[in-house]
Amino acid sequence: MKYVLLLFGLLLSAQEKASFYFDFDQDTFNPKQNELFLSWLNKNEIREILVINGYCDWYGTYEYNDTLAYKRIHTVHEQLKTKNNVAIFFSENLKVKGFGERVQTRKERRFNRRVDVFYKVIPTKKIKEETIVYDDPVVYTGQKISENPIALEQFNSELQPVDPEDLVHLEAIPNRYANAKVGDKLVMKNLYFYDRSGIFVPESLPVMEELLAFMVSNPKAKIEIQGHICCQLGEDPEDIALIRAIAVHNYLVANDIDDSRLQYKSFGSTQPLHKIPEKNEKERNENRRVEILILEN
Repeated sequence: MKYVLLLFGLLLSAQEKASFYFDFDQDTFNPKQNELFLSWLNKNEIREILVINGYCDWYGTYEYNDTLAYKRIHTVHEQLKTKNNVAIFFSENLKVKGFGERVQTRKERRFNRRVDVFYKVIPTKKIKEETIVYDDPVVYTGQKISENPIALEQFNSELQPVDPEDLVHLEAIPNRYANAKVGDKLVMKNLYFYDRSGIFVPESLPVMEELLAFMVSNPKAKIEIQGHICCQLGEDPEDIALIRAIAVHNYLVANDIDDSRLQYKSFGSTQPLHKIPEKNEKERNENRRVEILILEN
C-alpha cells in the first residue's frame, strides 16, 4: 500500500500548472499577458497538455460568463496548436472545461479571469544514431534492391504522360453551400468538438474552411448558425448548443467575415432529427449538430 501511495504522489508531482490572465470582459490577451504566454509557450521543453480550464469573475450572467470562459479557452488552445507535435502534445484524454463564474477560486476578481493549463514535462531522450549498412539486396522493408539497375533511357521510355483529365483539382470540388438558396438549411457534417466544449477538434478544420470559402466568395450572403444537442429533452443547462454556434461565429469573424452578416442561435434539443432518447450512437451524432440557415444570398 505504501508503494502505491508513493507512486501516486510521484505522478501528482509530475503535473504542473500554468495560469494565464485576461482583462475584464476580454477573451484575448493584452500585450503584457501575450508576452508572458509566448515566453511560456516557447520554453525549451516538451509538454503534454492534460487539462485546460477556463474561468470568469462574477460580473454578468451565468450564461454569458460560461460562453466567455470557453472563448478564453479557445484563445489558449489555438496558441497551443501552433506548437502541436513540436513542443506541445495534447493528451488523448485531454479534458476541457469552462467553469464561467460558477467556481471562484480567488477573492480578487482579476485573478478569476483566467485559463489554467495542467501539463506534464516529457523528458527528452537522446536517440543514438546508427549507420545502417545495406550489404544485402533485401532491405528491412522487404523491398528488393535490383542487382541490375535499369538504364536511365529505358526508365524514361517507360514513363507514361499523365492525362490532365485524370488530375483532381481542389477548385473542381463543389462547395456544398455554393447553390444554397435563401431559406435552405445545411448541416455542417463532420464538425466535431472536444467533449462538452466549443473547441473544434483539428479534423473539423476543413468543414470550417468550406463555410468560410462560401462566405468569402459570396459577400452578400448572410447566415444564421444554429446549435443543437442530443440525448436530453428540456433545457440545455450548460448551453453547449449555444457555445458551439458561437464558436463557428467566432471562427468566421476571426477570418474577417463581417459580424453583421452572422447570427447565431441555440435550439437545444427542441428540433431533433431523431426522437429522443435516440436508439444508437448514429442517431445521437445526427441530433448533435450545427446547421447553417441561409438568410440572404
